[in-house]
Parts: sequence; C-alpha cells; structure tokens
Amino acid sequence: MNKQTKKKARIALLVALCVACFGMGICVPLAFQKVNVAADSTEKQKFEAIYNLLVKDWYFKDEVEDLETTLLEKAIVGMTHLEQDPHTNYFNLEQAQSYSSSLAGSSVGVGFSYYLNKNNNFAVKQVFVGSAAEQAGLQYRDEIIQVGDLVCSQVDSSEVVKLIKSSEGKELEIKYIRDGQELKTKVVPAIYDQTVVCEIMDDYAIVTVSSFSEDTGKDFAVALGRLQDAGIKKLIIDLRGNTGGYLVAAVDIASSLVKKGSVVISDETIAGEKTEYKTNDKYAQVKLDQIVVLQNGNTASASEALIGTLKDLEGKKLTTVGTNTYGKGTEQTSIAFVDGTSMKYTVAKWFTPNGTNINDVGWAPDVEVEQELAKRVGYLDMQEDEVITPDSVHTNAAAIQVYLQYLGYDVDRTDEYFSQQGSQALAAFQSDNGLESTGNCDIATWEALKSATLVRIGDNGKEGDIQLQSAISALK
Repeated sequence: MNKQTKKKARIALLVALCVACFGMGICVPLAFQKVNVAADSTEKQKFEAIYNLLVKDWYFKDEVEDLETTLLEKAIVGMTHLEQDPHTNYFNLEQAQSYSSSLAGSSVGVGFSYYLNKNNNFAVKQVFVGSAAEQAGLQYRDEIIQVGDLVCSQVDSSEVVKLIKSSEGKELEIKYIRDGQELKTKVVPAIYDQTVVCEIMDDYAIVTVSSFSEDTGKDFAVALGRLQDAGIKKLIIDLRGNTGGYLVAAVDIASSLVKKGSVVISDETIAGEKTEYKTNDKYAQVKLDQIVVLQNGNTASASEALIGTLKDLEGKKLTTVGTNTYGKGTEQTSIAFVDGTSMKYTVAKWFTPNGTNINDVGWAPDVEVEQELAKRVGYLDMQEDEVITPDSVHTNAAAIQVYLQYLGYDVDRTDEYFSQQGSQALAAFQSDNGLESTGNCDIATWEALKSATLVRIGDNGKEGDIQLQSAISALK
C-alpha cells in the first residue's frame, strides 16, 4: 500500500469514527452529562437525581400507578434489607397489619384448631386456654358436624369459619361426635388468645405455646395452675414452630417456673447499656419434677430465650427434644407511621442468666429426633397446566413420593427425580381416589394427594408425632 493509499485509508477510518461518534451523539451526550453530575455528588444527591430522572424522564413512568410513592417505598425496603440483619424490616400497610395481628395473638372465633377429616368435618386438634370452645367442653378428636345451620360436610370450610367470625357475641349451637356418640353444645364466639393449649394426661401435661403475645404469660399461668390442682409434676412444653414475639412474655412464662427474684434474661444495646429482667412477682411459681421442651428449626427468638433461662436455672429438671433451634439472639422494637406502615429494627442482643447469646447458633437438643419427612418436606404450588411425568426432575417429585410412601404406597425413592415406580404408585393412588389413573401428577392429583396426607397426619394425631412420643419417653 503506497503513502497516498494509506493516507486515504486513514482518512476513511477517521471519517468512519466520526460518523460512529456522531451516531452515538444523537442519544448519549445528555445522559452522560446527567450521570457525571450524579457521580460527583453525595449519595443523598444521587438518590434525589435518580428519583427525579425516573419521575420526569423515565419512558415507562406512566405505566406505574402512583410512581412517586412506589419509588420511595422500594427505596425504603432496600434500606432495610441488609445482610447483617435479616430481622430489620419495613412493612407496607398489609404487612404491618399482619405483623401487628401476629404479635397480638388474638382472634375472633370459638378457639380450636382443626383439620378437615375424610368426612369433610372439622376434627379438633387443640383447644385454646380460656376460649369459648374450652368453656363449652370441646376436646381433642371431637368431630364437628354442624355449626349453626351449616352442615360441615355439605359446605366449604370457609363458610363455617365466616359464620363463626361474624357471630361474635351471639350464641351458636355446635353438633359434634365423640366416641361414636352425637352431642351438642352452645358457644358464643368472642376474642380469644390463640397461643396456649393445655392438655392434662395421666401423670403429665402438655402445654403448647405457639407464639408470645401480650396474654401468653397469663394463659400459661392458668395452665400451670391446672397442673398444680391435678397434682401433675411432669410437664412437656411444646415450642415447635414458635418463632417468638414479645420477650416480656417469655419472662412471664419463666416467672411461673423459676425461683422468684431470679434474673430471667438480660440485654445489651450497641451503646453498651445493659438491662436485667427479673421474674414477674404476680405469677406464682409451680414446682415441677421434670420439664421437657420440644423444639425445632422454627423455634426462635423469645422461645430460645425461654429455653436458655430454663437451661441456666432449671437445668437438672430440663431435657430438650427435637432438632436445633433457629438461632436468633437479638431483640427488635417497632415504630408505626401515621399512614399505617411500620418498621421493625434490631436494638439489642439478649443473654441468658449465665450470659450466653445464641445468635446464628441456636440450641442443640439433648435428644435429637427429626420429625417425619411427610411433615417437613418442601414443595411449590403447582400451576393449572403443569404436569409432572415419570423420569423427570421436579421439586415437587420429592413431596409426591414422600406423601405416597406415608400413605402406604410402594415407592423406591423420595428425592426430586420422579421415578417409574413412583409413577405407578401415583397411578394406584389416583385409582383409589376416583381420579384418572395416568401416573402423571397434574394439579387435581397434587391437591388430592396433599389433602389425603393432611387427613392421615391429623388422624394419626399425637400417637403419630415422633418427636412428641420421644418427649413422653424422656419423662418416663
């Protein structure tokens, strides 16, 4: 290539570059100018610049309802999602109401938990302390067949629940079956605390505490008073699935179990300020010979604080059964905003009487017992047009095969690979339940399989609860 040709080539290249730069310049310089302004700013200025850009110039701004509020809400959510602390959260209006309700621990109703049995009737699982159901004499395993004018087997369960909740303060007749005999009673639905259940057996009692609300300590004291009246000296406290609540409720519960004047728990803020919480003198101590605590991976926060108190102050009497607890040794407070939203944030770490903090560690059980796989296997909601076929991998394949095994069908594996044998077992289940026997799992089969499993779990009751049976054995 001669000099002239090279010169022309260089010119052509420069022209091409200029054309390219001009083409870019049609849409870029203004944006670069704004980015540079933001890049030289403080973080707050950047936030304001980005917010203004989205509100004024963003192409899709008209597609977002109430864009300004949405942007600010998302920014707030982002600020409160920090990897150092998963327990600091901002709640929108719906979430704030749900969170407040969960802390209150109260509800309008009759006051029993249930499962729908094979007859589509309400089978009573637990009756809450102080509830209308307890006052009416309803018990574990009673089969509710009619509430008011509604025959349970003939209507959707939501209709029965709606009737009960809408009848606050009004008398309702309930018909039920106990030991093969049809009985009836009258109840008046009212607000009740749904956190404590007390069941007295021959020589021991089971007190289930599902969360720590404002009234949990009071209801727990009522339950222990019943133990004292019955001469019971052995207690199982079921804290499985209890993710916590008010720390003061854990102090109140401990006040019925440990020596008066004891430091139940303490906390320490980031500034190093320490506070000790002693027993509440209004609760009388009930003397017990043995305490067994049931725990699992969802036993957290205030539940773990109570376990720690019992370990330090009643260790010789205490046995823990189940699996390792969650490991939340921090304390939160919340602030409510005038628009109904709220924020929960961490303010301190709590410590047992001996100074132990179990954050990110939890409590290991004295007797390790896993719950049955059918009660803990995970799954995803299935879509209307979704079908799981044999020789395929799917998250729900594990649950399908675990449930089939629990129901007595022959499967060769319980992982996420849906095998031919698993398909054959499913086909048998479909045939037994009036479904088309394809061996494939569609949404109708999935729902039927889940329902059948829940019924079996409910029917097996306490006798089928491996962890509870181990706790009872620990008492003996």
